[in-house]
Amino acid sequence: MMRDLVPCCICKCSDRTVLYPSRAANVADPKAVNPYSGHYQVNRCSGCGLIYSSPIFDESIVRAIYANYSEANVSSDELGNVRRTMLGYYSLAAPFLLKKDRILDIGCDIGLFLDVAQRDGFSELHGLEPVAVARQAATQRLPQALISDAFYEDADFPENFFDAVVLIHVLDHLARPELHLQRVWRHLKPGGIALAVVHNVESLLASVTGERFPVFNFFHHYFFSKRTLGALFSSFGFEPIRVVSTKNTYSLAFFLDRLPLLPSALRTVVANGARRLRIGQIPLSLPVGNIGIIARKVP
Repeated sequence: MMRDLVPCCICKCSDRTVLYPSRAANVADPKAVNPYSGHYQVNRCSGCGLIYSSPIFDESIVRAIYANYSEANVSSDELGNVRRTMLGYYSLAAPFLLKKDRILDIGCDIGLFLDVAQRDGFSELHGLEPVAVARQAATQRLPQALISDAFYEDADFPENFFDAVVLIHVLDHLARPELHLQRVWRHLKPGGIALAVVHNVESLLASVTGERFPVFNFFHHYFFSKRTLGALFSSFGFEPIRVVSTKNTYSLAFFLDRLPLLPSALRTVVANGARRLRIGQIPLSLPVGNIGIIARKVP
């Protein structure tokens, strides 16, 4: 039912300090797991300081959590704002792209990043998305793209194939991120670019909320800082070019509805008040606790 994620995926150390005990109840039916109902035991690696979940549910339950999750990550009223966020992510990588023949977006959700890449000249779009409702939206948005329901570890691509591989909020969800990065290395052309975005475990939000950090849930297995994210890519032969804080664009009402440390009922009242005053749809671009890395496959 549970498996241990040791040794560390960066430094291979097996020693750890427990930061927070597990909040995982016994699970009889994987379809009944609410990914936000708790978190695994949260640990700090004694070797490199990486923070990670362990032990976690076994592979069949983890896959079932995704297969049975019924929501996309983007609501219709925030579509334009999330597109702006994807454009910001793309802009981090754009100056370092050598060619724009093929791009792979692992966990492409509804296809907004691929849409941005196509508009900038990428001719062949590949996406992987196991969540059915998101995958259907991506296929409708980009009918010419090759969108698959496969997990990346099961996907078959030639070596030296892509000019860019994108992992937006993917690495922190994996049980074995090192295996993904080994595959990314093989599938990128020499000089190709990897772009990854993850939550920042050293963000202000994480410091304020502690164990209540919203990212501590059954979806997430690793919690990176700028230092550990760069170290992960370096350990697999990538050249980190930039490791930076990123911004997310959402409406004022969206942010108000998710203010940390406030009761949910009060957040709803404040957000609805902003909507009634017609200021709720004002777009804001804020650093909400994410970090991005641009890394190159060194020829």
